[in-house]
Amino acid sequence: MDKAILERRLHLTVTFIGGFMGCYAIFNRCDVFGSAQTGNLISFVMDLTGHSDPHMFFRFSALLIYIFAMVATVFLSHKLQKTTLKFVSLLIDALAFLLLGFLPEDMDPFIALYPVFFATAFQWCSFKGADGFNSSCIFCTNNLRQCTTGFAEYLYSKDSEALRRGIFYGKVLLSFYLGVAVCFLFCQRFHLTGAWAGLLPVCVALVLVNEERVLSREKETEKEEVLRIHA
Repeated sequence: MDKAILERRLHLTVTFIGGFMGCYAIFNRCDVFGSAQTGNLISFVMDLTGHSDPHMFFRFSALLIYIFAMVATVFLSHKLQKTTLKFVSLLIDALAFLLLGFLPEDMDPFIALYPVFFATAFQWCSFKGADGFNSSCIFCTNNLRQCTTGFAEYLYSKDSEALRRGIFYGKVLLSFYLGVAVCFLFCQRFHLTGAWAGLLPVCVALVLVNEERVLSREKETEKEEVLRIHA
């Protein structure tokens, strides 16, 4: 499989996972979006300035977990190959989905989403985009902006690169919200254990990462062979 196609399929798959996990958090845990920190930080600052909130400590703990996951990817990126880091991220996703299905329904929503805070932050830093575009795989504000402005720029100037950008980010948005839709259907039917359905796209992503690793090894072997011939 062509490297660009493989990279694109992998990114769309992990974006599907991001949408699935985001929907799980909102649908099952009091509308708390466990994939980002903007809303959490706004509430935390309000708490610091006098807003009464029994979740204040748990909000801060969630922030620390999110930060720790991002820091971990930085350190691991200097020790591991990119494909290995992606494997680690997907294994964390799998463990998170397994755990989410066992957590009690009456838990504090922030504590119940600690696995999501960690897994999504780690995934965000491990899968950064495809086709030469940076793209978040766990939330969609910038993806929506890039899609909209890409198509708008094409309508105005007929710039083919803008059209390519619009199409790419459009696919990312469709994949993310397809993940949302699938998660909703499973959680509506199976409640908290609907999280286990997220293991299927994780398995697909693991297969794609393995193909990516094999392709990288083949290219490295080809380069070594060329250098040996010209030596």
